[in-house]
Amino acid sequence: MKSPYQILCVLFLAMSSACVNQIQDDEAKTNNKEKDSANHFFQIAKNEDDIRFKIQNLNQALSRLQNKKDTLQPLLLDYKIYYHNQLKEYDSALFFADSLLRLASFQKDTKRIALAFYRKAINNRDLDNQEAVFKNFFKARQLYLQLGDSTKAARRGLDMAVAQSRMQDYTGSQESATEALQYLREGKDNQYLSGAYNIIAITYSNQGFYKDAIKEYKNALRFSTKLEDSLIYQNNIGLVYQYQEEYEKAISVFDELYRKVSKNDFNARARFLDNLAFAKWLQDENADVSSDLIQALQWRHDQNDHSSTTASYEHLSRFYENRDNVIAISYAEKWLETGKENNNLQAQIAALKQLLFLNPGDERYVSDYIQLNDSLNKANLQAKNTFAKIRYDEERKQQQISGLETSAALQALENQEIKTRNYLLFFFAVLVIGLAVFIIYHNRQRHKKEKIREIYNTETRISKVIHDELANDVYNLMSGLEAIAPSETMDKLEHIYSRTRNISRENSEIDTGPAYLDHLTALLSAICPEDSRLIISGEKTISWDDLNPEKKFVVYRVLQEIMVNMKKHSRASLVALVFSKEEKYLKIDYSDNGEGATKQVIQNGNGLKNVENRILSVNGKLSFETEKGKGLKIAMLIPE
Repeated sequence: MKSPYQILCVLFLAMSSACVNQIQDDEAKTNNKEKDSANHFFQIAKNEDDIRFKIQNLNQALSRLQNKKDTLQPLLLDYKIYYHNQLKEYDSALFFADSLLRLASFQKDTKRIALAFYRKAINNRDLDNQEAVFKNFFKARQLYLQLGDSTKAARRGLDMAVAQSRMQDYTGSQESATEALQYLREGKDNQYLSGAYNIIAITYSNQGFYKDAIKEYKNALRFSTKLEDSLIYQNNIGLVYQYQEEYEKAISVFDELYRKVSKNDFNARARFLDNLAFAKWLQDENADVSSDLIQALQWRHDQNDHSSTTASYEHLSRFYENRDNVIAISYAEKWLETGKENNNLQAQIAALKQLLFLNPGDERYVSDYIQLNDSLNKANLQAKNTFAKIRYDEERKQQQISGLETSAALQALENQEIKTRNYLLFFFAVLVIGLAVFIIYHNRQRHKKEKIREIYNTETRISKVIHDELANDVYNLMSGLEAIAPSETMDKLEHIYSRTRNISRENSEIDTGPAYLDHLTALLSAICPEDSRLIISGEKTISWDDLNPEKKFVVYRVLQEIMVNMKKHSRASLVALVFSKEEKYLKIDYSDNGEGATKQVIQNGNGLKNVENRILSVNGKLSFETEKGKGLKIAMLIPE
């Protein structure tokens, strides 16, 4: 028989064994649970090399998430968007981008919402849907501005500018890139500053402003942080010199780039050698550069650089057009085929034009050329209008959202005030005061409107008197003296007659109806000197019908006076007028590259005083910047 001590030992050993087994079972269950968790499959996906296996493990991770608020879920969706895009499965990438957008909206995660719009834009860029690219980058930009992330907002602005440039909306592209510049800081954002100046330079080059393009390319070079980017900017400068027919400078740039680039970088070597050879041929059409052009094409084939082969085929076709027509046609046909493969409409149109030049009697390409050219022009025009509409619609939507949020906050405040015992008294007092203020304000506004009307009617009446009486009297006097007066006297009288007619026209009646904008733009174009270029932007985005007649009078007269002063004093070669909406104001930005003046001279002159008085008469605001030799900038805000 066992002793009590032995029995106690046996019991202790049994209990210890049971505890160890329980601990092992718990550890096994924990390990199995961890191996079956979303995070486990996510870690596997991150460590995988094969994209397909990555996606499979991401799917496993998503299937194991139970809570929609799990912070891992948006990260998993973002990874799936990225990897589906890598596999060119754009439909799947867009589907999960929409899923990420819905999830982030549910979680009220503004940063993730902005990321979702960014991902959608990238996918649409790969699909060459530039309108969707612009729209999604614009939304992402707005959200980053709300978050105070100016750098990412600027990047999205540059992405918008690229989309606009690809659709040949160069004015819009320049506007987006210039706007992005204000959010970038020298030193911190040099890479993006460089990109912004490069985009602006491209828009100048495509619009024929070559000197401005070179200036901006040099700014891009100044901020460039990568050798590859610097080489591209220098190459673009060489191309601008080539467009200007300054072939010596172009050859010098391309030759230096070709000697500087790495021997192993065949893509860059092909680009610079091709441009160098073509520039030499443009300078001297007898130069035999065929071997260099063919070598560049061969490198591009070896590197599978299909997008750049269009340039090689173009250069070879043009090189052979006066040497061997058959070879020239052969390269032009390859040029056309490559343009089709790359979905490059501009390349296709240029190739068809070359084929029609080389073989005028061949009608195979006529209809294709006309159809493609019309399609491209229509697409570019539609894109330009669409980009402006997207910007306007999205900004208006944000204003409406802000208005709703403000209304909701005010409503909540009123509900809280209802609970207090003094609400009725307070409300009555506010109502009485508000009514008094409204009456005073209304009377003042009515007085201002009547005063503007009176000024306008006076100007119109004076104009009529000058036209019907003074000008006609001068004309009759000229007719009576024509036979007896010296020619010098007649010339002076004719000058006086012209001045009276001009004064009459400048103060004639203003049509404030549906044709107002047409009359306004016609006036501005008529005043602008023949040797000056007038650019008007954004005028069609303004709801002119919502502006009352008195404010239309002011806008018309103000712009008329500014343009007349420019014509008299500025000597500007370029004048720009940009119309836009800023909160509850119509904003008009005027700028020219004229002689400028000191602020004291501008302020003491009657022209700006008249403009300022008219602006103030409708509670508007005016500011200006000028320096001697640096043109004039005027910013005007007209309340709607």
